[in-house]
Parts: sequence; structure tokens; C-alpha cells
Amino acid sequence: MLSTMPLELITEAEARTLLHPHLPALRACFENAWEDWRELEPALVRKAPQYRTTSRANVMYDLLSARLVDEFAEKPGVTFNTNAGFLALTFGGRLVVRFKKFRSKSLKVSQIMTLQQRRLARQELDLEMNATTVIAGYLLDTLGANLKKLAVVCPLNGENVWEIALDDAAGGLAELVMLPTPDSGRPKKPGVRSRRPQTKPQAEKE
Repeated sequence: MLSTMPLELITEAEARTLLHPHLPALRACFENAWEDWRELEPALVRKAPQYRTTSRANVMYDLLSARLVDEFAEKPGVTFNTNAGFLALTFGGRLVVRFKKFRSKSLKVSQIMTLQQRRLARQELDLEMNATTVIAGYLLDTLGANLKKLAVVCPLNGENVWEIALDDAAGGLAELVMLPTPDSGRPKKPGVRSRRPQTKPQAEKE
């Protein structure tokens, strides 16, 4: 069911409150899924040395989904939402979190702009609750060898309204990062150096 008017966006303060107890677990799911991928990768490299990054992203998504199910299946206040046809976690009935790979340091994602994706971009997808849809994602370093950044972002019309970084600071909890409004430019974030080389997959077309 699609709404005709955008729902009221969740505030960054409310999102932070809802996610605060779960941020270490979310980070662990990403990190463990990445380690799962690193264990599988050598076999793929032997069979297909020039594998596409889309292949890696698809496998990583499946591994991450399995980790999320194990971690959050019985967590109070957290439910799985598949009403719109994608895996998501709903926190407190107000925050629907999707899981994606970020394509660049701007923390945007690649996707085919179907009608549903356009509705999501405008926060117009009715999930049968007064909820905001956000993206928890990962960004890889240039070589694709390490996780460079983990974050939760709130997208609106092609820009991110706010960002919560999944840092190790404060015992694994994140600091809320306010971003410029969508028409004021993109934020610039410092990078993290890769610590180990890896066979470089064939670049995907975006």
C-alpha cells in the first residue's frame, strides 16, 4: 500500500534513542558478515578471479541477513518488516532500517529506480505505521579489502538528512552526526586506510 503524502520524518534525536541499545549488535552483524565473506572469497577467486562487485554485494547481503535474523529474532522492541518486499528491522514501530552497500563516501546506494524505490526516496512508502525508512550500510576501502565505514543514514530526495556512525567510541555506541540540508551540499568525511591488499574484483557498472 502506497501513501500519497510523505510521512513525518523521525527526528535524529528519536532515532538515536531507539537505536542506542542496539548499535553494538548492528555493528557486530556487519563485521561478522564481512568475516564470513572473507572466508568464502578465496574459493570464488579461484573459480572467477574477475568476479563482479555485485556478486560480492549480493553474497554479503545474504550473510548479513542471516546474522541479523540470529541476533534480533527475539529482541524486545524489534520486529522484522517485509511488507514492502525487502528485509528490514523495525525499532519501536517508528524506525524501519534497511541494509545496503554504500557506493561512495557520500553514503549513497545504487538501486534501480522503480516506482517503489522512488516512493522510498521521498519517504512516501506506507509501511502501515508512522515510520521513517532509513538505511544501515557499509562502505569498503578502495581495494575492497576492509570495511571503511558503517553508518545509518536517513535519505530524502537523493540526500541524507542525518547520519549515525557506528563507531567504536563510547563502548561501541555511535555519535549522531547532523548533515547539511539536502540542498546545501554533501558532507565530507575522513577516510580510513586499508590495512591489507586483496584481489581486486571487476568494477561494477553504476
